[in-house]
Amino acid sequence: MRPFRLILVGWFCWLATGCATQYVLPMTSSELVDLGVGKALVVYLGQPDASPSVCDTKSKGPHVNEFTSDFQDALVKGFVDGKIQPALWERCVKRVLRNLPEDRAAAFYDQLMREHRKLIRGSAIEEDPKAAERLVALQNLYLDRRRDQNGHPEVVGPLFEELRKTLGKADALGPVARDMGRELLATLDIEKGRWQDQDVSVAMMDELAAAGNTMTLERFAKRLPDPALSAEASRRIIRVHIALSPFSEVRDAAQPVEERVLAEGKNRISLAQHPLVRAWFDPNNMPMRSVVVRQDVWRQTVKLLGSSAARPTPSVLPELPFRGALWAELKSISRPVSVCVGRKNFDPSPCLDVSDIALDNPFTYLDRSATFHFQDGVSLASVVPLAAANDFSLPVRIAGVAATTLNWGLSFERPEDLQFSGAQAGSDGPDLEVHVERPHPSRFIFYATRPSATYLAIVESPDLGQFRVASVGARGYSGTDGSPGMNGSDGAQCQDGGDGSDGGSAGNGGPGGDGGDVHVRVFCGQYDCNDMLASVRGVVVSLGGAGGPGGRGGVGGRGGNGGSGRSPSTSTDAQGNTVQTDAGCSAGSSGRSGNNGADGYDGPNGSPGRVTFEVVP
Repeated sequence: MRPFRLILVGWFCWLATGCATQYVLPMTSSELVDLGVGKALVVYLGQPDASPSVCDTKSKGPHVNEFTSDFQDALVKGFVDGKIQPALWERCVKRVLRNLPEDRAAAFYDQLMREHRKLIRGSAIEEDPKAAERLVALQNLYLDRRRDQNGHPEVVGPLFEELRKTLGKADALGPVARDMGRELLATLDIEKGRWQDQDVSVAMMDELAAAGNTMTLERFAKRLPDPALSAEASRRIIRVHIALSPFSEVRDAAQPVEERVLAEGKNRISLAQHPLVRAWFDPNNMPMRSVVVRQDVWRQTVKLLGSSAARPTPSVLPELPFRGALWAELKSISRPVSVCVGRKNFDPSPCLDVSDIALDNPFTYLDRSATFHFQDGVSLASVVPLAAANDFSLPVRIAGVAATTLNWGLSFERPEDLQFSGAQAGSDGPDLEVHVERPHPSRFIFYATRPSATYLAIVESPDLGQFRVASVGARGYSGTDGSPGMNGSDGAQCQDGGDGSDGGSAGNGGPGGDGGDVHVRVFCGQYDCNDMLASVRGVVVSLGGAGGPGGRGGVGGRGGNGGSGRSPSTSTDAQGNTVQTDAGCSAGSSGRSGNNGADGYDGPNGSPGRVTFEVVP
């Protein structure tokens, strides 16, 4: 057994509950799933580098299992209260909405557009950039929604009509609100096939394309109700991009590239025709982190966390989009190419398909949008190979060929001591077999085996002085407290109070258990055995348990209170003389309090067991 210890590396108090709920930070996506409540989702998303993939109920990695009304309300409240960055919140809600059934999605849009109304009619967006960012996030969600999703007409319809009337009044809204409101209503008109009071036509699109107005054309492509007109808008966007492409092979094959991008949403390169020459990561588009391994030695699990020079306090590890970060030079392609985006777009640039990319790291996975994520909760045994590494490497293969590697820093936080104690008060500590390995010049691995299980811990060399593997005798049992003395009885009138009785003597504390015998095998490997032995000799110990504290002597009984006195009394006889009829009496004395009982003696400490070292070259 081991003493119970709770280590809080950080905590978050949910204010709405009067600090009734506290969450240990950093909170990984796996821990969020285990908690399974909306408030925890808000706390998770409020952390640096949090991933919105937890909001996707179809995500490959850890995610909310079911997006309930609890999650929805907490997510909206956390956004309104500024607990979640708007851009991250928007990405999370997009993932939620694409997996909701029609009526649930409509109810969510109802709620979002009510919040939109509050913001666009308020003054905060004109003065507070954060409030304006929240309005932009809400509006983007609505304007970029799927064609088959919308709010309930009876809810969102009156909101839009009210906005039209408000925009028709001079100075009814500030400049930010006016611009946002006009953009929203213009897009709603496009959804009816209208733009600037005209029916949308191919000729109109040609004029926009000639002027390079791809922003409006993109809105046509996404929101026009006529699929044929939507496709025509897409063609013109693609043509503009082809004409401006820096790739000569794109410009020279304009027609087939246009058809490919229109059909597939990307211009995927065949790596059989254009083999890989070399690949690299662009450091300007790739966040740099050091991976911090936080161990739970008793559960034998770890958290993989991240830190940086700008933010040394560990947080969750970020998701890393490969688009714009991973680049490759391909044979017969004039310029470097990056990774295709995961959904349809209008970019004709040659790109690598996500199916051609693989990660050679067991703690990561790549999703369908070419973004890789970390497995942030894994077993301690699975990270043992990392103990031998200089850094945390992320090797990338392209079309099965080793392409490039991203190298991040790596460190192991000092784990909790592996301290094993006796199972019952005063019992001896368990005998242990301890194996020590040194897979890296700056790291040691300790395997401690007791009869029931083996526990391992990975320790950086500078932390050896503060880390222990120990067999500890259990603390002795506590002596029983002496019984209290009886209180003396109170005296009647004119009587003395009774004496209190003495308190009982306390029992002595029990002896502490002896430490168990520990056999340590030090595997030197490539390192000097004397140096290894000197490094670990003070780390592995056997300690006797503390003796149990003696009991406290019983408190002596309180003496009884003396009885009250009585004043003399007189009367007048027939002759008028005063006659004493009662001489009275003085008050009784209080009884003597009893003596306290003797305290018990502390039990003797246990003795340490034997610790023997065996060196294995």
